[in-house]
Amino acid sequence: MFDDDLALARELATTAADVAMAHFRRGVSARRKSDGSALTDADLAVEAAMLEMLASRRPADAVLSEEHGAIGASSRRWILDPIDGTSLFAAGRADQWGTHIALEIDGEIVLGVISRPPSERIWWATRGGGAHRGSLRSPTPDATLRVSNVAQLRHSTVVYWAEDDDERRRRDALGAKGYLTEATMDCVFEVAEGSLELAICGASAPWDLAPGVVITEEAGGLFSDPDGGRRLDMGEGWYSNGRVHRAVHELLGKHPRKRQAPPAAHG
Repeated sequence: MFDDDLALARELATTAADVAMAHFRRGVSARRKSDGSALTDADLAVEAAMLEMLASRRPADAVLSEEHGAIGASSRRWILDPIDGTSLFAAGRADQWGTHIALEIDGEIVLGVISRPPSERIWWATRGGGAHRGSLRSPTPDATLRVSNVAQLRHSTVVYWAEDDDERRRRDALGAKGYLTEATMDCVFEVAEGSLELAICGASAPWDLAPGVVITEEAGGLFSDPDGGRRLDMGEGWYSNGRVHRAVHELLGKHPRKRQAPPAAHG
């Protein structure tokens, strides 16, 4: 059903990888945006290449991207993070950074892609098409992803990406009930692959969260916002194997974080 969109998303990921790796090999320096997050010239170049491709191939579609914000209005919206993990990218790390691509139709995430350009790896999913892992430049998957069967929190391996004191308190409460391990930029697809039972990603924007929604759910898991809904604009996303989700909500309750204001439109 989404074959053409998936083919385009993979082209976007490949183009993004080529642009990003050219900058990565030369070396880059990061500067700070007003919100404190890192930015490099590579972020801007990757995003520009992706936006140019979408403008040519899907001119009627809207876009929400990290650096340009909201562009256009449509029932179809591409959500882009040109380089997720910019600080790691700028530090010369050859892991845990890549591009996020999602397609939202009528408010539902129907396609998600996460890449790791240095290793040429890619994770993707479409609604009804399953979740997969493979090579960035081959459409044939190496593996179809499935979440774990662990059903009890005390037997679960969990991560909580905590940025502030409240999140750290919640992380510690979670660690007292399950096996808490270090959060990494790979934790979302580790849930989909079955090596984690739960990943709570704090300090996150819609472009951070969106592709993992469909990747996790097509692998048999569950996504929610911290209130148990499906919003992407609350600053935090929960990904699980689905079997421990309710227990974690009962343990942690609702997150006091305020909803973020929607991004301003550009053009």
